Amino acid sequence: MSKQGKNGRVEFLRFIFALGILFFHIHKRFAVDGNISIGIKGIYFFNHGYIGVEFFFLVSGYLLAASAFAKRAVSTELIGTETAQMMWKKIKNVFPYHLFAIILTIIVNAYFLENTVKGRISYVVDSWASVFFLQVFGFDSTWVNKLTWYLDVWLMVTFIFWYFLRRHYEAFVKIVCPLLALFVLGYMAHEYNSLAGIDGWTGHFYKCFLRGMSEMALGCSAYSLTRQLNKIEFTKAGKTILAIVELVCYLLVFGYAVTGVDPKYSFPTLFIMMIGLILTFSNVNPCHQIFDKPIFGWCGKMSLLIYLNQFYSIRLVQSLLPNISFPAKVLGCTVVTLIGAYVCDVVVSFFNKKKPLTTLMIKN
Repeated sequence: MSKQGKNGRVEFLRFIFALGILFFHIHKRFAVDGNISIGIKGIYFFNHGYIGVEFFFLVSGYLLAASAFAKRAVSTELIGTETAQMMWKKIKNVFPYHLFAIILTIIVNAYFLENTVKGRISYVVDSWASVFFLQVFGFDSTWVNKLTWYLDVWLMVTFIFWYFLRRHYEAFVKIVCPLLALFVLGYMAHEYNSLAGIDGWTGHFYKCFLRGMSEMALGCSAYSLTRQLNKIEFTKAGKTILAIVELVCYLLVFGYAVTGVDPKYSFPTLFIMMIGLILTFSNVNPCHQIFDKPIFGWCGKMSLLIYLNQFYSIRLVQSLLPNISFPAKVLGCTVVTLIGAYVCDVVVSFFNKKKPLTTLMIKN
């Protein structure tokens, strides 16, 4: 583990999967007819790169269960207050980054998608639910930055799961979570044939809620399995074999991301990813210490910023440079996204450090 207490390999994988999601959305925006091949038969430019979001949800569920397990000796008498305080802390940590990205997205979208002042004002006003993580509940509002669905669902599921994790940890993680994941994923496989897609309305909520809830449940179960794995003392040969299994798992996941296989295989790919994540968090890999460096912690932080700042970047390249080649569009979108992510980090860090609004409005 790094000094920050984070798993360096997990943070690095977050960064890689965030780039995969960026490339997927570039592909989705510019692939007019079918998939864009990279010159190798059967290999396409991250046409299934959305699978990276599954990694984020698995990690979120894992860390949520780990946090609840660490508090198992703490009284749950004030579980309501504890839950409210935890949710406020999470929202307070992530909201400034989200706000920076969504303001830019609203401005860029309103300018390029609407032709009149009235239309642009209406677009801004109709974005209210997206700003406050409420779109996923079904409010009739413009879904400005659809990438925020991950944050919406993550916060919603965290709010729901925390009570059960704190009050009934053993039963919830070892019985409810695996069954919940299997039933929901089975329903999605039967009804939708793929994990992909976020805004299909089920009649009660968006499809993305089922997607995030089932995967966070799997992540909770993954934490319990990792704890059991860590109790086993492996030989050097055993660790090497497990390290190879871990690598193969991620290679299979990345293989799915860049091939044109049937989307129904997103479900077994998710379970393969879960196995890889368990091995990554268990640190049985003899090379895990290589990743215990601050740079990989930084990569993990940047993964969220890359994720949030890509939609307006892609829109800018699409609108301002419509006639350049696809490789140039990929480069342009990537560069603008990275610049946006860096500026986002600088701006939010300044406000967190100086707290100008707090100083202006609150005494002492």
